[in-house]
Amino acid sequence: MSDDAVLQDPFGLAGVLDHRHYAQRLAELLERGKTVPPLAVLSAEEAYAAAELLGQYALLNPTAGLNQLAATLAGRLYARLGA
Repeated sequence: MSDDAVLQDPFGLAGVLDHRHYAQRLAELLERGKTVPPLAVLSAEEAYAAAELLGQYALLNPTAGLNQLAATLAGRLYARLGA
């Protein structure tokens, strides 16, 4: 893979086949992210808003793969915010 391709798709999501594959790839990224030292890329307000939106999305269909990932990520954001 060329350097340009890596820069355009740094998380390896361009080749996903369907929602199930996408959810699986995101779950892998979430696990990998647990081992990377935290880096502040959002303000607390932005992180809180993102957590709220992810939480609302997760409630739409709690058993769907992407919704479960949204719930997990929302929970992690809330935990980091101390909320």
